[in-house]
Amino acid sequence: MIASFALAAALGIIAIIFDGLGRTGERVIITALIVGAFSLTCLAAAFVLERHRAIAITWVGIVGSVLAAATWLLMVWIDPSRRWEEWLVKIAGTLTAASIWAPHLGLLLLLKIDRHSWRLVRTVTLWLATLLTAFIVLIVWGEWFEDWSGKTVGVLSILTACGTVVSPILAFIERLAQREAPAALGRAIAVQLACPRCHAEQTLAVGRRQCVSCGLRIELRVEEPRCACGYLLYQLDGDRCPECGRNVADVDRWLDTGEPEAADAT
Repeated sequence: MIASFALAAALGIIAIIFDGLGRTGERVIITALIVGAFSLTCLAAAFVLERHRAIAITWVGIVGSVLAAATWLLMVWIDPSRRWEEWLVKIAGTLTAASIWAPHLGLLLLLKIDRHSWRLVRTVTLWLATLLTAFIVLIVWGEWFEDWSGKTVGVLSILTACGTVVSPILAFIERLAQREAPAALGRAIAVQLACPRCHAEQTLAVGRRQCVSCGLRIELRVEEPRCACGYLLYQLDGDRCPECGRNVADVDRWLDTGEPEAADAT
């Protein structure tokens, strides 16, 4: 990706400095824009792929970006005949739509949204983006360049954009609510442990601490059982979450046994 951006920047600078290149200079600038734009779609797809989500869809975005860039560059530099140019435009338009649609879906799927009603917003957005992409492809191949088709694309684009903006906001609000939810254990809880480096026995409070013997930095976190929606399951009566209604297995419930559920030391 860095090499692609560097190439695009270098080509753009060359075309600007040598302004007497004429048609060649225009082609160089367009080439720089094409390489830069599809490098961004590849980068977004690679970001999703690195997190092992929506792998098949992500590869569609990567391959589509490379092929779309190659097709547009082919038209820029070879001046195809009228007949071939129409076919190349349709192919390039389809590949471009796929190269944008795939990373868009992948990035939305990376959002961690547990609340059912809020997750529905993301699901609807995914379907709207898919419908918009499919409709654009149909317009390109069917040459439906009519007033109604333009209005349909506009409406679908606005709805998709709204869902794309709202979904990460909902994910952030949910994460913030879970972070600030009241806990059953106080932060003053202490944990008895042996230092993994010097093996000195000691008692440390939860949080970022240091070994009393060798000074090794230790972070202690106590995790309390929560439902997928973030509701604290301490002393839960019944087998359903009062917040979202999900079934809660016995192993996920924390009854008052006097012992913490889990302690994680790193």
